[in-house]
Amino acid sequence: MSPMTLSPAIAPGVARASGKGQRWAEARTGGLLALPAALYFLIFWLVPFVAAVYLSFTSYDLAGTPEWTGLANYRRMLADPGFWNSAKVTAVYTVASVVPSIVFGLALAVPLSKPGRYNAFLRGLIMIPAAMPLVASSMTWSVIFADNGLANTLIGLAGAEPKPWLTDEGLALWALVIMTTWKHLGLFVIILTAGLQGLPPAVFEAAALDGAGPLRIFSRITLPLLRRTLLFVLVIAVVGAMQSFVPAFLLTKGGPAGATEVLPLYLWATGFTFERMGYASAIAMVLLVAMLALSLAQFRVLRGGDDA
Repeated sequence: MSPMTLSPAIAPGVARASGKGQRWAEARTGGLLALPAALYFLIFWLVPFVAAVYLSFTSYDLAGTPEWTGLANYRRMLADPGFWNSAKVTAVYTVASVVPSIVFGLALAVPLSKPGRYNAFLRGLIMIPAAMPLVASSMTWSVIFADNGLANTLIGLAGAEPKPWLTDEGLALWALVIMTTWKHLGLFVIILTAGLQGLPPAVFEAAALDGAGPLRIFSRITLPLLRRTLLFVLVIAVVGAMQSFVPAFLLTKGGPAGATEVLPLYLWATGFTFERMGYASAIAMVLLVAMLALSLAQFRVLRGGDDA
């Protein structure tokens, strides 16, 4: 048989073999590239999570061996006044910091999303608090809320008496709320600004031609079209507030009299100060379930009727 009749019979087999080899090579390369991320997830996320779930059903004081106790930690939680106080403080702190952050963020995002000579500069300026490390922000606000700090200086100029912001049971939590709102406002403004700039301008032009006023356009067109962006902002705001630890730890240490002892701080004190790691793990599981439940509820409410 001549070479000309032999080559067509061999070429397809060679092509198939080389194609399979190339796919295997690409799969190996992809697996090697994904390996660091997979190891990171396994070592720093999955293994600690499984360990925390197991420890939540045990009695463990960091020094001995975990002893299986079943649901004892969860039953104990139901009768623990410290847990319920922290849950109430966390709920108040979450609502009081999330609502103004989103409302003020949207109020600032609307004008900043429009063309303007200084809008780019203002958007950069408003992001400065969000870009600051949380520890640095907390220490800055501890100085602001000091007895002779900026907050008392300003209210003194208005003729009011100085306030013990961080040592008064009625004021300490609101001091944390002010600091948290200031810290997160810039990030929410930028996200909402991007969402507003992505809305189709033709819809607003058509509504204006039909005689709709600014308030009607905002309530009937802008907010429904911005639902997905608002959902994202609301979820990260709620989850972030429920996980907040550093401000309460650095500014008030949970005081006075537990007025600012949010659940993450109570969890930390239970596990590392009182060395009840099993009970702390049970609190962590309850906090996780609460965050998941709230996130799912927000998805159901804000995505309802949105088929876009």
